[in-house]
Amino acid sequence: MASAYCTSVAAAILAEPDVTVSEWSDQYRLLDQAASSEPGKWRTRRTPYLKEIMDCLSATRPESIVVFMKGAQIGATEAGNNWLGYTIHHAPAPMLYVMPTVDAAKRASKQRIAPMIDAIPEVKAKVAVARARDSGNTLFQKDYPGGTLILTGANSAIGLRSMPARYLFMDEVDGYPTDLDGEGDPIQLAIRRTATYKRNRKIFIVSTPTIKGISAIEDYYEQSDQRRYFIPCPECGEFQVLEWKMITWTDNDPDTAAMTCQHCGVIVPESNKTKLLSDGEWRATSEGRFTGFHLSSLYSPVGWYSWSDAVADFLAAKKVGEEQLKTWVNTVLGETWEEQGEQADPNSLILRREEYDEPPILWRTIGADVQKDRIELELVGWGEGEESWGLEYIIVPGDTTRQEVWSALDDVVADLQPDGMCIDSGYNTQLVYNWVDRKRWVWAIKGVSGQGLPLVQDTQKRNARLRKKRKRAFAPEPIGVDQGKSIIYSRLKITEPGAAYCHFPNQADYDDEYFEQLTAEKLVTRYNKGRPRQEWVQTRPRNEALDCRVYALAALRLLAPTTKKVVDEPKKTEQPPKQRWNSPQGGGAWL
Repeated sequence: MASAYCTSVAAAILAEPDVTVSEWSDQYRLLDQAASSEPGKWRTRRTPYLKEIMDCLSATRPESIVVFMKGAQIGATEAGNNWLGYTIHHAPAPMLYVMPTVDAAKRASKQRIAPMIDAIPEVKAKVAVARARDSGNTLFQKDYPGGTLILTGANSAIGLRSMPARYLFMDEVDGYPTDLDGEGDPIQLAIRRTATYKRNRKIFIVSTPTIKGISAIEDYYEQSDQRRYFIPCPECGEFQVLEWKMITWTDNDPDTAAMTCQHCGVIVPESNKTKLLSDGEWRATSEGRFTGFHLSSLYSPVGWYSWSDAVADFLAAKKVGEEQLKTWVNTVLGETWEEQGEQADPNSLILRREEYDEPPILWRTIGADVQKDRIELELVGWGEGEESWGLEYIIVPGDTTRQEVWSALDDVVADLQPDGMCIDSGYNTQLVYNWVDRKRWVWAIKGVSGQGLPLVQDTQKRNARLRKKRKRAFAPEPIGVDQGKSIIYSRLKITEPGAAYCHFPNQADYDDEYFEQLTAEKLVTRYNKGRPRQEWVQTRPRNEALDCRVYALAALRLLAPTTKKVVDEPKKTEQPPKQRWNSPQGGGAWL
């Protein structure tokens, strides 16, 4: 059996097709209605910038590693799926498809790969028929003559050790963990799977970038020949890279967005974009080890993402603050965000204290931090766009191993009447669990460090974890504290009241010590085995005020209120009714 398999693989390698990936796509690829906004026959001319990228992945091309750093809504994932269909049909061999997580791989299999296979008769005929007892066609494995497709997540060490692979497709690599269970970089672990096929392997590395200095896709792109897509001016004919500085508009009106030629200054309306793209060409701007491409969302074809959309999103992000602007730079420009790394200034924040006159608060949440000899907590009010008002900062003193401290905490929270509360379970864990037990809209949390981890899990992951909770005594909510601190610090830089602005009261509990604690950490870049990573370091002895503010924000996100213009808006769920605190016989309960 093994000999027959090896023979079929060898035959497939020797009989490389003359057809390119783009030619195959135009002939065979059909876009399913459920997976595409433009169902029907694939047309490379719709996204002409993808032709060269796809063709580099063709079996007869010499390129071994192809890197694509890009913005959103330009068709990068579909280009990879075209390559997948091409290999199954014309150049079969083992392929490994890696997403950031196993859950993401499962969604890609269901929503993109399975519909693609089913929509193309020539491909569907080669993939094993899905049967209940047949392992040849599952969510994570698709067998076909001459090869197999394995889907996995970068968070699965077992998946990355699954098999040798000639083809490797790594999507959204900036979402991968930097270290996998102590075994190292998952990107390198996956690349090692191709060592057997080093002579004729194909590796496609794709991602939207994140933070400068730690972005994996930027690192690989900088090692490449750094190709950019040059388009000609319809007036003077000079070729140029479409950059953000070339997009102009008038009177803060996104609908007036147009391109200004860098050479002759002529204003080019977006109605010319289709011809601009078709006449464009890729040009290398450096010498490098790999073949690398960079493309922003400004190149997105007419009908997908317009220049006016980009301007509107930019103006909105700029108004909200650095947090949202970073997302815009990553996803629209396809560029890394350079963190300034400066520490927030406590003195400037002290000067911002003010007297409140019935602020427009919609939600009240508490963030609480448990220490050996005290429990510190902050009550924060939230309005539209997550504009916040510090309301009270309270210290409950006493040995937190003793019940009287927890009874005192019951009384304090009963007086504050929050809508939700997060309390850290990292110290005196079981006592925190005991206190939280049977309290609705109170969450025991566990802080999790790591760039890229969300402040709170999405609904799907939370529901999966809560189902497992029934099998265990307790399951704390994981909180991405690095993202939480980044959010808070970016908001402290906002100087005008409105969405995301932080108000502080002119009262005794918001004193010099509070602001020293709120600004007690700094984001720095450190290196581990030559690879940069960013981490938060404490620059002052105490940081409880910062932790409490992060936990209060997490409580708001866990409540998932449907306020307008919420920054990083969570998925909308049914709002819980307003709650009141009741503490019968020493044991509190959300009723």
